[in-house]
Amino acid sequence: MLIDYFLVIGLQTKSNEISLTNILNKKQEPEIIIMHPMDQPAPDYIENIKMWCFPNGVQYYNQDLKRIDLENRLEQTVTEDIRSQDQLNHFILTDEKGQQKFCTSLLYYEKVYVKNKNKHFQKLSKSFPKIAIKQIIKNPLILDEDTQLIYAPKTITLVSHSPSFDLQRQFLVFFYNNYIIDRGLNSIGLCEDHLKQFERLVLTHGLNGAEQEWNQQEVLHLKQLEQDYIMDKDILEFYISVLFTLNKKILLTDEEQNHEIRITKCEVHNEILRFRTNDQEILSLTNFTFRPLFSRLSLVNIMRIVMCIISEKQILFFSSNISEIPQITEGLLSLIKPLKWSNIYIPCSNIDIWEYAQALQPYIIGFEKKHKQFLLTQIQGKVTIDLDEDQIIDHSNSIDDLKIPEKWLIELKNKLNQISTQLKYSPKQKIYQWMEAILRTKKAFFNFILQIVQNVLPFIKSLNDREPQQFTQTLKQCFDLQGYIKNHPEQEFITIIAKNTMTFSTFIEQVDDYYSLSKQVDPMIVSYVEYMKVQGQRNELDFHKLINSCLDKEIEKNLKNFSNPATIDLYPWMIKFRKFQELFKEKNNEQIEQKENHQIVLHFYDEESRMKTRQLLNSKENIFSKFNQKKIINLKQIFTHQNVSNLVQNYKLISNSLKQLVKKPSENFDLDPILQKRKTQLRRHSTLMNEQLEGTKEDIMRLVESLQKQI
Repeated sequence: MLIDYFLVIGLQTKSNEISLTNILNKKQEPEIIIMHPMDQPAPDYIENIKMWCFPNGVQYYNQDLKRIDLENRLEQTVTEDIRSQDQLNHFILTDEKGQQKFCTSLLYYEKVYVKNKNKHFQKLSKSFPKIAIKQIIKNPLILDEDTQLIYAPKTITLVSHSPSFDLQRQFLVFFYNNYIIDRGLNSIGLCEDHLKQFERLVLTHGLNGAEQEWNQQEVLHLKQLEQDYIMDKDILEFYISVLFTLNKKILLTDEEQNHEIRITKCEVHNEILRFRTNDQEILSLTNFTFRPLFSRLSLVNIMRIVMCIISEKQILFFSSNISEIPQITEGLLSLIKPLKWSNIYIPCSNIDIWEYAQALQPYIIGFEKKHKQFLLTQIQGKVTIDLDEDQIIDHSNSIDDLKIPEKWLIELKNKLNQISTQLKYSPKQKIYQWMEAILRTKKAFFNFILQIVQNVLPFIKSLNDREPQQFTQTLKQCFDLQGYIKNHPEQEFITIIAKNTMTFSTFIEQVDDYYSLSKQVDPMIVSYVEYMKVQGQRNELDFHKLINSCLDKEIEKNLKNFSNPATIDLYPWMIKFRKFQELFKEKNNEQIEQKENHQIVLHFYDEESRMKTRQLLNSKENIFSKFNQKKIINLKQIFTHQNVSNLVQNYKLISNSLKQLVKKPSENFDLDPILQKRKTQLRRHSTLMNEQLEGTKEDIMRLVESLQKQI
């Protein structure tokens, strides 16, 4: 799946009575309203995710867009437009198993009607009896004794096991534009011929068989004049289902292995998402952006930070925009492949847990810049990086002690300057040349890392040379460290790296896993081993020429895929989901929907009526008021879902299809063959089967009536 969890966090307005007093006293606070999937208990990191979704704390605004200060209970004017307070945040959490979870959260404000018992007295003290009629017409709630409008924050958070910040951002921006700004009022045209085509397949093959046939045939994207329009707001669950349906196996194309996938809505040019299935390989485009990294840091400072990471220093990042730190650190870590950071990693940290910066082991921790002065007075001897100033201060004075070979640094710097110059004067399209510059930068750093680690394969001990162990092998048991250092061209430098860092130890263990087949190996380790196997058959000069040739071909392939991505159009899935919606309707939901569709009448004459009015108004404002979590399903196999797998719903669809065909028969549709094929199954469920079916209009109507009675 593209994401692991879909979360909605905010005030619970569906059933609870919310009061301004409880909000001010923090008795009613945002909570997890929706969590998908729900088939297992929420992990600990999900329970603690709220503090990261509201980076500036939970803030409320009154109807005049003045902030309600929860501590002093004073109102301060801060904005002219509530939408200016909406924001997108990236952060990284670590679960109980030590695995990183990459999160993007959309924070937006929605109207909430709360109980305020002091409102009536405030009005009486002002000019309550002299309210103008125009004001009452414009805002009838002005007559309500105890109802007040406030703006409350709500967040939608996507959690993934891989760094897919771009994909998460794209989806949340799409959601924001369609469901918050436009309130889901955009309509989508589905061709009626395609809807009928799916119904005919159901008549012939049944629901499950129809879905299989539908998936195998190509659907024409040419829109007909006659369309069935559905609203985006009616298929909110469909878009969330997309995130839980798609995975790397589905996205990969068998023929060309194009790893660049774009997902469109009904029309090829209407791109919703773009995803790269090979983002974990050494030389590939990633699912997060490098723009914050290259816009905030100079090439020289990027080189210095990479060396700090390889040598495992204690590194503190500071930025006025803390949300960009995770993308910057992920970009830096991608430049040290095939090495991997294996220490404390909290790129987006809250000041409440600043004690982590006092740890003795290496770490990468990010803080908002306003906390910089406080932290520097509490901790000393660290490497601090100010992203706003593009400034690195080595309080430990340890970077210069690494004794990095100067010729390696000069070579890397020259390559990066050359890439920068080409990017500046390239005549190619801007986005294309940007992607090319990223890939060539990764190539330059990969060659730099290869110079550091060299070829470790000859020093991996064979199984016969190792001491018997029941469990995992340590670095000393699986690797000839002394022999490796002795044969390295820069012994003094590599001794510091090989003997003192977990980064190098983890790298050797992963290479050993490749040979022992004991674990699933990271793709970047596989690439490294394959390159090193080639080196064993060639001299050093030929090897560097060969590997650079291979890397250039890989760059060309990735750029070609970027320019000509494979496309997955959601249109055929929308047809199926439309039918799924028709079958899914439950009696309870229909009754609730009928009540909610009644025009909201404002009643103020007693307290209970005012409470019901608030609940109705909150339901109208809440995007997720009609959200049905059961509708989040696997779009590839919709009708294997337990909610629509029974025969009753199957024949509901058949009867509806037949009724439509009677009212408006299609010129290209012959009823007789289909009815003959379904005769055996229909006989079991119809009392009319004693008579011979001829496919006439009268027979069809009698069949429909019989099926309806049984259903």
